Amino acid sequence: MVDPEQLRPPETRGHYSVANVPAAWYVACRSHELGEAPMTQTILGVPLVLYRDAGERAAALLDRCPHRNVRLSLGQVDPEGHLACGYHGWRFDGKGRCVDVPGMLSTDEAAARGRSVPAYAVREQDGFIWVWGQPDTDPRGEPVRIPFVEDPDYLVVHREYLFESTLHAALENALDVPHTAFVHKGDFRGQGERQSIEAVRRRIPDGIEVEYEGEKPLMGDHHDEEGRVIVQKHWDRFFMPSVAQVEYKTGDQRHLITTLPHTPISDFQTRAWLVSCWKVPGLDESGREGVEAYLDQILAQDVEVLREQTESLRRFGGEAYRSTELDLMGPAIWHMLKQSERGLDPNASDISRRIQLSV
Repeated sequence: MVDPEQLRPPETRGHYSVANVPAAWYVACRSHELGEAPMTQTILGVPLVLYRDAGERAAALLDRCPHRNVRLSLGQVDPEGHLACGYHGWRFDGKGRCVDVPGMLSTDEAAARGRSVPAYAVREQDGFIWVWGQPDTDPRGEPVRIPFVEDPDYLVVHREYLFESTLHAALENALDVPHTAFVHKGDFRGQGERQSIEAVRRRIPDGIEVEYEGEKPLMGDHHDEEGRVIVQKHWDRFFMPSVAQVEYKTGDQRHLITTLPHTPISDFQTRAWLVSCWKVPGLDESGREGVEAYLDQILAQDVEVLREQTESLRRFGGEAYRSTELDLMGPAIWHMLKQSERGLDPNASDISRRIQLSV
């Protein structure tokens, strides 16, 4: 009889590109999603409760009452703006302090401090609720701004989607040019003859930028009225630890910039929000449906390929990646995440590079 333990895939070293960077801002939800009722979201594997106080300011606490560990998100906000647990009514303010235990007459301050809940700093900005990943600490810096989201000259599309993948894999996918000619063939690139272009990678504050030079526009005319070749400008950017941004500009009239905050829910589950801002001659609200359908198709293709990638990693018990010079973002992002996880400066290394490639 054959020992089934002998029938297995080739050995893999068991490595997964999972990094834990709590000292950073992560999107919890869209601003409009947080109303009068508390809601729960998981960030970096930690369940949080989000609610608005009496002044409609957003607050975030660990979603666990210290009394009997029932979810605080099952409770409600009282008229004073305190979050009341639905089990025994313990009430908490936005800093996690227990301000009331119904029925208890003593006022021992030391004991009251022991009844507090970890609280997380919150910012409401650009239509999102951002949460600092470390509890009971003062955040360093502010969340990344989302450009043009409120500019009336731009058509703005919002989307939210769930990747069955690591944060690193999702970020690399958002900023990876070579895959677009295959996963998105006919929708993005992969039509007609390939063209030679140059890519320049450089350091930006707390991030990476790759500029692609010499590419023809992905949409619209390739030549101007006098027959001259039109060349688009294209930048891909990564901002620590979880924001991707893709920008295309053709002349002064055509501008597309998409910003994608990512939030790790668990090792292999990442939620992402897309904010795509389009300034194109003749494009107004009447064209929204077409833009949304186009983006939805692109995103569905990426969701599926990342699901397949994760399934393959689990089947083989880890990653066995072989990168080339075309992988301008993935390895550099991974290095920054690991440096930050170790408490080191993620901006210390020189990442400057210029390469030629065909797309």
